[in-house]
Amino acid sequence: MEGKVQELYRKSENYELCVEVMQFTENLLRQEHIQTTDAQKLSLLSHLSAMVYRSTHKERIEPIDKHLFQEVSKQSIEMAEKVCNRLTDLHEDEKYLLSIHFETAKMKD
Repeated sequence: MEGKVQELYRKSENYELCVEVMQFTENLLRQEHIQTTDAQKLSLLSHLSAMVYRSTHKERIEPIDKHLFQEVSKQSIEMAEKVCNRLTDLHEDEKYLLSIHFETAKMKD
């Protein structure tokens, strides 16, 4: 798994920032007492790596239908917003996509 982790950090094209954002996210998860499986952690890092890439290259995702995320808890969306605020030049809808990772981790029990 470590090789995949390093590859994802490199794919972000801003290794240090990606590590920083992942560490911030892991601390946030710990504060909220949310545990992730190895597969969830890898999926989360993959998403964060793509977000760092988009932030660095000023790429925007297409706007999404926020109604699709009505079932996602306020806590997960707020956590995602905190992570997204660590980066610049992201579309505001990134938080909704990221929130799914937190919601999924919360529901695994």
